Amino acid sequence: MMMTEQNTQIPSMSLSWTTLAVIVVIGIFSLFSLWMGFQALSSDRPEQSTYYLLTGTVGFAAIGYMFFRTKAVTTRKPDVPKVDVVTILECPACELKRVRDFKRGDYIHKDDEPCTRCEGNMVITGIHRRAEPEKKPKQ
Repeated sequence: MMMTEQNTQIPSMSLSWTTLAVIVVIGIFSLFSLWMGFQALSSDRPEQSTYYLLTGTVGFAAIGYMFFRTKAVTTRKPDVPKVDVVTILECPACELKRVRDFKRGDYIHKDDEPCTRCEGNMVITGIHRRAEPEKKPKQ
């Protein structure tokens, strides 16, 4: 099956500039701590070397955790199907029913437009999604 270029989505990491700056600072601090730990280990200061090496290791573990928690985002939004919505108007006086396209601000029991038959006010009695024609199954 051949994929078209429109359907391909390239995931990328969602890192803000501040998060990236924090990761760089923690990385530099961790490298410096590891370097100090190995320097202290070679000069017979085992207590200091343990603290430095532990600090450097925890820093790199924090960086790994930050990358693990970063969510991958896609560059293209999924296609949302367009829905056809209709408004049902009914005149309470002459019981005339009319269907029109939905307009922003429509709600049920709203007095909307004048009736074309008796000049009364039509009331919105329903807002529905227009029914799609049923597809016949292939035999």
